[in-house]
Amino acid sequence: MIQEKYLSSLLKKNKNAIIVGSLGSISKDLSKIEHKNKVLIRGAMGCVMGVGLGIALNTKKKVIVVIGDGAFLMKAGSIATINRYAPKSFEMIIINNEQYKSCGGQSTNFKYL
Repeated sequence: MIQEKYLSSLLKKNKNAIIVGSLGSISKDLSKIEHKNKVLIRGAMGCVMGVGLGIALNTKKKVIVVIGDGAFLMKAGSIATINRYAPKSFEMIIINNEQYKSCGGQSTNFKYL
């Protein structure tokens, strides 16, 4: 419920942005919230970063990628490509619950950062 409230607030504050949501509970919660520019990635753990980058490189709108810590860790190498192109319209939010929630709840090492 906390995540859904946070995402609802994020979408209200960014009405014209394109929101790109990662798999699992993030896409599930985003699908419940009305917003005209949503892209929900329901598979391919971590690939939301590349999708968001591709969109950001092809639009003038703000692009906000919302990803969980586990999905981020699965594709952390994508940060090098994001930094290479560094679109000013790109923003990423990592929701840290210290687990791979969508595939069994195994702990991540994000708590050590």
